[in-house]
Amino acid sequence: MARRAGGGLHRRAVLTGALALSACGPQAAKSQPAPLPPLKTLAPFRVGACVQALHLDDPALAALLAREVSQLTPEWQMKMEYIVQPDGSFRFDAPDRIAAFARAHGMGLLGHTLVWYAQAPEAFARLDENRIGFTDAYRNYILAVAGRYRGQVVGWDVVNEAVAEDGDGWRDSLWAQRLGAFDHIALAYRTAREADPDAALLLNDYNLEYFPRKRATYLNLAERLLASGAPLTGLGTQMHVAADVPPGEITRMIRELASLGLPIHISELDVSLTRAENKLLSRAELQRRQAAVYAEAAEAFMALPERQRFAFTVWGLRDRDSWLTAENAADAPAIFDNAGRPKAGAVALAEAFRR
Repeated sequence: MARRAGGGLHRRAVLTGALALSACGPQAAKSQPAPLPPLKTLAPFRVGACVQALHLDDPALAALLAREVSQLTPEWQMKMEYIVQPDGSFRFDAPDRIAAFARAHGMGLLGHTLVWYAQAPEAFARLDENRIGFTDAYRNYILAVAGRYRGQVVGWDVVNEAVAEDGDGWRDSLWAQRLGAFDHIALAYRTAREADPDAALLLNDYNLEYFPRKRATYLNLAERLLASGAPLTGLGTQMHVAADVPPGEITRMIRELASLGLPIHISELDVSLTRAENKLLSRAELQRRQAAVYAEAAEAFMALPERQRFAFTVWGLRDRDSWLTAENAADAPAIFDNAGRPKAGAVALAEAFRR
Protein backbone atom coordinates (compact mmCIF):
# COMPACT_ATOMS: atom_id res chain seq x y z
CA MET A 1 0.00 0.00 0.00
CA ALA A 2 1.44 3.39 -1.01
CA ARG A 3 2.59 5.60 1.84
CA ARG A 4 3.59 9.22 2.24
CA ALA A 5 6.79 10.41 3.88
CA GLY A 6 6.48 10.22 7.63
CA GLY A 7 4.49 6.99 7.52
CA GLY A 8 1.05 8.44 6.69
CA LEU A 9 -1.14 6.51 4.32
CA HIS A 10 -1.46 7.90 0.82
CA ARG A 11 -4.77 9.83 0.53
CA ARG A 12 -6.26 7.53 -2.10
CA ALA A 13 -5.51 4.48 -0.01
CA VAL A 14 -6.99 6.10 3.10
CA LEU A 15 -10.13 7.13 1.27
CA THR A 16 -10.57 3.68 -0.21
CA GLY A 17 -10.23 2.13 3.21
CA ALA A 18 -12.64 4.61 4.74
CA LEU A 19 -15.25 3.97 2.10
CA ALA A 20 -14.92 0.23 2.60
CA LEU A 21 -15.21 0.72 6.35
CA SER A 22 -18.35 2.84 6.07
CA ALA A 23 -19.91 0.24 3.79
CA CYS A 24 -19.32 -2.49 6.36
CA GLY A 25 -21.49 -0.86 9.01
CA PRO A 26 -21.13 -0.17 12.74
CA GLN A 27 -19.39 -3.43 13.64
CA ALA A 28 -16.51 -2.70 11.27
CA ALA A 29 -16.25 0.85 12.60
CA LYS A 30 -15.86 -0.49 16.14
CA SER A 31 -12.92 -2.62 15.05
CA GLN A 32 -11.04 0.27 13.43
CA PRO A 33 -7.52 -0.03 14.90
CA ALA A 34 -6.57 3.65 14.86
CA PRO A 35 -9.32 6.24 15.50
CA LEU A 36 -9.17 9.33 13.33
CA PRO A 37 -7.37 12.14 15.19
CA PRO A 38 -9.51 15.19 15.98
CA LEU A 39 -9.61 17.45 12.95
CA LYS A 40 -8.66 20.51 14.98
CA THR A 41 -5.38 18.84 15.98
CA LEU A 42 -4.40 18.26 12.35
CA ALA A 43 -5.18 21.63 10.78
CA PRO A 44 -2.84 24.65 10.99
CA PHE A 45 -5.92 26.91 11.12
CA ARG A 46 -9.28 26.94 12.88
CA VAL A 47 -11.68 24.13 11.97
CA GLY A 48 -15.29 25.09 12.55
CA ALA A 49 -18.86 23.83 12.62
CA CYS A 50 -22.25 25.50 12.91
CA VAL A 51 -24.42 24.94 15.94
CA GLN A 52 -27.77 25.87 17.42
CA ALA A 53 -28.19 26.40 21.14
CA LEU A 54 -30.48 23.37 21.41
CA HIS A 55 -27.69 21.19 19.98
CA LEU A 56 -25.73 21.82 23.15
CA ASP A 57 -28.38 19.84 25.06
CA ASP A 58 -27.22 16.69 23.25
CA PRO A 59 -24.23 15.37 25.26
CA ALA A 60 -22.96 13.29 22.33
CA LEU A 61 -22.95 16.21 19.93
CA ALA A 62 -21.50 18.59 22.51
CA ALA A 63 -18.66 16.12 23.08
CA LEU A 64 -18.10 15.71 19.33
CA LEU A 65 -17.92 19.48 18.87
CA ALA A 66 -15.49 19.84 21.76
CA ARG A 67 -13.29 17.10 20.37
CA GLU A 68 -13.26 18.00 16.68
CA VAL A 69 -13.52 21.74 16.16
CA SER A 70 -11.86 24.96 17.28
CA GLN A 71 -14.47 27.43 16.02
CA LEU A 72 -18.26 27.70 16.19
CA THR A 73 -20.71 29.59 13.98
CA PRO A 74 -24.25 30.09 15.29
CA GLU A 75 -26.38 28.51 12.55
CA TRP A 76 -29.10 31.16 12.69
CA GLN A 77 -29.40 32.50 16.22
CA MET A 78 -27.13 35.50 15.66
CA LYS A 79 -29.26 36.65 12.74
CA MET A 80 -31.89 39.38 12.89
CA GLU A 81 -34.66 36.78 12.65
CA TYR A 82 -33.73 35.63 16.15
CA ILE A 83 -32.36 38.76 17.80
CA VAL A 84 -34.83 41.48 16.71
CA GLN A 85 -38.22 41.16 18.39
CA PRO A 86 -41.45 42.62 16.96
CA ASP A 87 -41.35 45.50 19.44
CA GLY A 88 -37.79 46.37 18.47
CA SER A 89 -36.12 44.87 21.54
CA PHE A 90 -33.20 42.44 21.21
CA ARG A 91 -32.98 38.84 22.39
CA PHE A 92 -29.55 37.32 23.09
CA ASP A 93 -30.15 34.18 25.17
CA ALA A 94 -29.30 31.61 22.46
CA PRO A 95 -26.24 33.38 21.00
CA ASP A 96 -24.99 34.05 24.52
CA ARG A 97 -25.21 30.34 25.27
CA ILE A 98 -23.29 29.43 22.12
CA ALA A 99 -20.68 32.06 22.93
CA ALA A 100 -20.31 30.68 26.45
CA PHE A 101 -19.83 27.12 25.14
CA ALA A 102 -17.17 28.32 22.71
CA ARG A 103 -15.40 30.25 25.46
CA ALA A 104 -15.52 27.31 27.89
CA HIS A 105 -13.90 25.03 25.31
CA GLY A 106 -11.29 27.46 24.04
CA MET A 107 -12.98 27.84 20.64
CA GLY A 108 -13.17 30.82 18.36
CA LEU A 109 -16.62 32.26 17.64
CA LEU A 110 -17.64 33.49 14.20
CA GLY A 111 -20.45 36.04 14.22
CA HIS A 112 -23.08 35.22 11.60
CA THR A 113 -24.51 37.52 10.35
CA LEU A 114 -25.13 41.25 10.84
CA VAL A 115 -26.91 42.12 7.56
CA TRP A 116 -28.76 39.73 5.25
CA TYR A 117 -30.95 40.76 2.36
CA ALA A 118 -33.49 38.00 3.16
CA GLN A 119 -34.47 39.40 6.54
CA ALA A 120 -36.47 42.56 7.18
CA PRO A 121 -37.66 42.50 10.80
CA GLU A 122 -41.05 44.01 11.47
CA ALA A 123 -39.51 46.57 13.79
CA PHE A 124 -37.38 47.96 10.95
CA ALA A 125 -40.11 47.74 8.31
CA ARG A 126 -42.51 49.88 10.38
CA LEU A 127 -39.89 52.18 11.90
CA ASP A 128 -41.26 55.53 13.08
CA GLU A 129 -38.85 58.01 11.50
CA ASN A 130 -40.13 60.71 13.86
CA ARG A 131 -38.54 58.83 16.74
CA ILE A 132 -35.34 57.50 15.12
CA GLY A 133 -33.99 57.71 11.61
CA PHE A 134 -33.50 54.49 9.63
CA THR A 135 -29.74 55.05 9.36
CA ASP A 136 -29.46 55.49 13.14
CA ALA A 137 -31.55 52.36 13.80
CA TYR A 138 -29.41 50.34 11.36
CA ARG A 139 -26.20 51.55 12.99
CA ASN A 140 -27.56 51.03 16.49
CA TYR A 141 -28.38 47.41 15.70
CA ILE A 142 -24.88 46.66 14.40
CA LEU A 143 -23.26 48.53 17.29
CA ALA A 144 -25.38 46.63 19.83
CA VAL A 145 -24.81 43.15 18.41
CA ALA A 146 -21.17 43.43 17.35
CA GLY A 147 -20.42 45.40 20.50
CA ARG A 148 -21.97 42.74 22.75
CA TYR A 149 -19.55 40.11 21.43
CA ARG A 150 -16.54 42.38 21.13
CA GLY A 151 -13.47 40.48 22.23
CA GLN A 152 -15.31 37.15 21.91
CA VAL A 153 -15.67 36.75 18.15
CA VAL A 154 -12.76 36.13 15.80
CA GLY A 155 -14.76 37.75 13.03
CA TRP A 156 -18.14 38.64 11.56
CA ASP A 157 -19.96 37.77 8.38
CA VAL A 158 -20.88 41.42 8.17
CA VAL A 159 -22.97 41.17 5.00
CA ASN A 160 -24.38 37.85 3.80
CA GLU A 161 -25.38 36.95 0.23
CA ALA A 162 -25.23 40.45 -1.25
CA VAL A 163 -24.80 39.33 -4.88
CA ALA A 164 -27.74 38.46 -7.16
CA GLU A 165 -27.95 34.77 -8.02
CA ASP A 166 -27.38 35.37 -11.73
CA GLY A 167 -24.48 37.71 -11.01
CA ASP A 168 -26.36 40.71 -12.39
CA GLY A 169 -25.51 43.20 -9.69
CA TRP A 170 -26.54 43.07 -6.06
CA ARG A 171 -29.70 41.85 -4.37
CA ASP A 172 -32.59 44.13 -3.58
CA SER A 173 -33.52 44.42 0.10
CA LEU A 174 -35.08 46.71 2.65
CA TRP A 175 -31.57 47.90 3.48
CA ALA A 176 -30.77 48.68 -0.16
CA GLN A 177 -34.08 50.49 -0.65
CA ARG A 178 -33.67 52.71 2.38
CA LEU A 179 -29.91 53.26 2.49
CA GLY A 180 -28.65 52.56 -1.03
CA ALA A 181 -27.51 49.40 -2.82
CA PHE A 182 -23.82 49.93 -2.10
CA ASP A 183 -24.04 52.44 0.73
CA HIS A 184 -25.81 50.08 3.14
CA ILE A 185 -23.05 47.51 2.65
CA ALA A 186 -20.19 49.95 3.16
CA LEU A 187 -21.94 51.45 6.18
CA ALA A 188 -22.28 48.01 7.76
CA TYR A 189 -18.52 47.46 7.56
CA ARG A 190 -17.65 50.87 8.94
CA THR A 191 -20.11 50.42 11.81
CA ALA A 192 -18.92 46.89 12.60
CA ARG A 193 -15.35 48.18 12.81
CA GLU A 194 -16.51 50.92 15.16
CA ALA A 195 -18.16 48.28 17.36
CA ASP A 196 -15.21 45.87 17.32
CA PRO A 197 -11.80 47.22 16.27
CA ASP A 198 -10.15 43.78 16.26
CA ALA A 199 -12.60 41.38 14.61
CA ALA A 200 -12.11 40.14 11.06
CA LEU A 201 -14.88 41.54 8.85
CA LEU A 202 -15.93 39.21 6.04
CA LEU A 203 -18.20 39.22 3.01
CA ASN A 204 -20.02 35.88 2.75
CA ASP A 205 -21.83 34.38 -0.26
CA TYR A 206 -22.79 31.08 -1.90
CA ASN A 207 -22.78 29.31 -5.29
CA LEU A 208 -19.50 31.00 -6.15
CA GLU A 209 -18.14 27.65 -7.37
CA TYR A 210 -21.10 27.08 -9.69
CA PHE A 211 -21.55 30.47 -11.35
CA PRO A 212 -18.47 32.31 -12.67
CA ARG A 213 -20.50 35.45 -13.35
CA LYS A 214 -21.71 35.59 -9.76
CA ARG A 215 -18.14 35.04 -8.60
CA ALA A 216 -16.92 37.94 -10.74
CA THR A 217 -19.61 40.25 -9.35
CA TYR A 218 -18.74 39.14 -5.81
CA LEU A 219 -15.07 39.99 -6.40
CA ASN A 220 -16.01 43.31 -7.96
CA LEU A 221 -18.06 44.17 -4.89
CA ALA A 222 -15.13 43.27 -2.65
CA GLU A 223 -12.81 45.44 -4.71
CA ARG A 224 -15.23 48.36 -4.59
CA LEU A 225 -15.52 48.05 -0.82
CA LEU A 226 -11.75 48.09 -0.47
CA ALA A 227 -11.45 51.06 -2.83
CA SER A 228 -14.04 52.96 -0.79
CA GLY A 229 -12.03 52.46 2.39
CA ALA A 230 -14.55 50.07 3.93
CA PRO A 231 -12.74 47.73 6.37
CA LEU A 232 -13.35 44.46 4.53
CA THR A 233 -10.71 42.01 5.77
CA GLY A 234 -11.78 38.59 4.47
CA LEU A 235 -13.91 36.64 2.00
CA GLY A 236 -16.33 33.83 2.87
CA THR A 237 -17.48 31.17 0.42
CA GLN A 238 -20.31 29.05 1.82
CA MET A 239 -19.95 25.97 -0.40
CA HIS A 240 -23.30 24.26 -0.06
CA VAL A 241 -22.52 21.93 -2.95
CA ALA A 242 -23.79 18.66 -4.40
CA ALA A 243 -21.72 15.52 -4.74
CA ASP A 244 -21.68 15.87 -8.53
CA VAL A 245 -20.19 19.36 -8.62
CA PRO A 246 -17.71 19.18 -11.55
CA PRO A 247 -14.16 18.35 -10.40
CA GLY A 248 -11.89 21.36 -10.48
CA GLU A 249 -14.59 24.01 -10.02
CA ILE A 250 -13.92 24.39 -6.30
CA THR A 251 -10.18 24.72 -6.86
CA ARG A 252 -10.74 27.32 -9.58
CA MET A 253 -13.10 29.32 -7.39
CA ILE A 254 -10.74 29.39 -4.39
CA ARG A 255 -7.82 30.47 -6.57
CA GLU A 256 -9.86 33.35 -7.98
CA LEU A 257 -11.01 34.49 -4.54
CA ALA A 258 -7.42 34.37 -3.34
CA SER A 259 -6.40 36.84 -6.06
CA LEU A 260 -7.39 39.79 -3.85
CA GLY A 261 -4.91 38.68 -1.20
CA LEU A 262 -7.51 38.57 1.57
CA PRO A 263 -7.97 35.68 4.02
CA ILE A 264 -10.50 33.08 2.82
CA HIS A 265 -13.12 31.36 4.95
CA ILE A 266 -14.74 28.16 3.70
CA SER A 267 -17.70 29.08 5.78
CA GLU A 268 -20.62 26.62 5.41
CA LEU A 269 -19.39 23.49 3.67
CA ASP A 270 -21.65 20.50 3.19
CA VAL A 271 -21.94 18.07 0.29
CA SER A 272 -25.44 16.88 -0.55
CA LEU A 273 -26.18 13.49 -2.07
CA THR A 274 -29.82 14.13 -2.90
CA ARG A 275 -29.25 17.51 -4.57
CA ALA A 276 -27.03 15.95 -7.23
CA GLU A 277 -28.39 16.77 -10.69
CA ASN A 278 -27.21 13.50 -12.21
CA LYS A 279 -29.99 11.15 -11.12
CA LEU A 280 -28.34 8.17 -12.82
CA LEU A 281 -25.56 7.98 -10.26
CA SER A 282 -25.86 5.23 -7.67
CA ARG A 283 -25.79 6.02 -3.95
CA ALA A 284 -22.37 4.38 -3.69
CA GLU A 285 -21.01 6.53 -6.52
CA LEU A 286 -22.45 9.66 -4.96
CA GLN A 287 -20.77 8.77 -1.67
CA ARG A 288 -17.47 8.29 -3.49
CA ARG A 289 -17.85 11.65 -5.17
CA GLN A 290 -18.87 13.27 -1.90
CA ALA A 291 -15.57 12.23 -0.34
CA ALA A 292 -13.71 13.52 -3.40
CA VAL A 293 -15.45 16.90 -3.08
CA TYR A 294 -14.44 17.19 0.57
CA ALA A 295 -10.90 16.26 -0.45
CA GLU A 296 -10.77 18.88 -3.22
CA ALA A 297 -12.09 21.62 -0.95
CA ALA A 298 -9.51 20.83 1.73
CA GLU A 299 -6.64 20.50 -0.71
CA ALA A 300 -7.51 23.78 -2.46
CA PHE A 301 -7.69 25.51 0.92
CA MET A 302 -4.38 24.03 2.02
CA ALA A 303 -2.79 25.33 -1.19
CA LEU A 304 -3.48 28.92 -0.11
CA PRO A 305 -0.69 30.91 1.52
CA GLU A 306 -0.85 30.47 5.29
CA ARG A 307 -1.93 34.09 5.84
CA GLN A 308 -4.98 33.55 3.60
CA ARG A 309 -6.34 30.49 5.47
CA PHE A 310 -8.83 32.12 7.83
CA ALA A 311 -10.82 29.01 8.82
CA PHE A 312 -12.50 25.91 7.40
CA THR A 313 -16.09 25.40 8.58
CA VAL A 314 -18.48 22.52 7.91
CA TRP A 315 -22.21 23.19 8.19
CA GLY A 316 -23.06 20.52 10.72
CA LEU A 317 -20.87 17.67 11.98
CA ARG A 318 -23.43 14.84 11.94
CA ASP A 319 -25.93 13.96 9.23
CA ARG A 320 -28.85 14.10 11.67
CA ASP A 321 -28.15 17.74 12.59
CA SER A 322 -27.90 19.06 9.02
CA TRP A 323 -30.45 21.45 7.52
CA LEU A 324 -30.21 19.31 4.37
CA THR A 325 -31.37 16.19 6.22
CA ALA A 326 -34.29 18.17 7.59
CA GLU A 327 -35.11 19.09 4.00
CA ASN A 328 -34.70 15.52 2.72
CA ALA A 329 -34.30 12.64 5.18
CA ALA A 330 -32.54 10.57 2.51
CA ASP A 331 -29.62 12.97 2.40
CA ALA A 332 -26.38 12.36 4.30
CA PRO A 333 -24.24 15.45 3.67
CA ALA A 334 -22.02 15.63 6.72
CA ILE A 335 -18.57 14.24 7.56
CA PHE A 336 -19.80 12.22 10.56
CA ASP A 337 -22.72 9.79 10.59
CA ASN A 338 -25.67 9.94 12.97
CA ALA A 339 -23.71 8.11 15.66
CA GLY A 340 -20.77 10.52 15.39
CA ARG A 341 -18.50 8.09 13.51
CA PRO A 342 -16.22 9.64 10.87
CA LYS A 343 -17.25 9.07 7.27
CA ALA A 344 -15.01 9.16 4.22
CA GLY A 345 -15.40 12.94 4.08
CA ALA A 346 -13.82 13.30 7.52
CA VAL A 347 -10.95 11.06 6.47
CA ALA A 348 -10.45 13.17 3.34
CA LEU A 349 -10.25 16.35 5.41
CA ALA A 350 -7.86 14.78 7.91
CA GLU A 351 -5.53 13.56 5.19
CA ALA A 352 -5.43 16.97 3.50
CA PHE A 353 -4.98 18.89 6.77
CA ARG A 354 -2.09 16.80 8.04
CA ARG A 355 0.13 17.57 5.04
